[in-house]
Amino acid sequence: MHENSHDCTHGHEQHTHSHSHEHHEHTTVSLHKDHMVIHLNAYEQDAASVVSLEWNTCGDVRQTELLVKQFFKKIARDITEHNGIIGHIKASMETNEVIMISLTDTDAMKKAAQSPTISIHAVVIALCIEKDTLTHLVESAVDSSPLFSI
Repeated sequence: MHENSHDCTHGHEQHTHSHSHEHHEHTTVSLHKDHMVIHLNAYEQDAASVVSLEWNTCGDVRQTELLVKQFFKKIARDITEHNGIIGHIKASMETNEVIMISLTDTDAMKKAAQSPTISIHAVVIALCIEKDTLTHLVESAVDSSPLFSI
């Protein structure tokens, strides 16, 4: 893959500004694992390879958290084995409360419960490793992780 850049010059009153704009090729893939769809986006930024992932899962939040940590550790080991440098691997897990308000006759009632859906957004940033290699490592970790089978 290649990276394009160009310089843009435009004037403001008495002086001129020059800006360099980097154009990054993004590889977007939807992986299907059991009943889950994982959206994966890979690109290069500031000399680093970046792979972001987004998916929804149902399950126990604590178990999911442990599985995310194991998933990250596998990716970290694989990056190191390919002589890459881990820049950052992180995720956010969002859970939501569902509130139902119903009215029958003249009394309104409220019921609340935690939604069984957990939304996860993750990113893997690594240096000294090609974007395609990092993408392959992440896809391989997805294939072997029980995180995507819950």
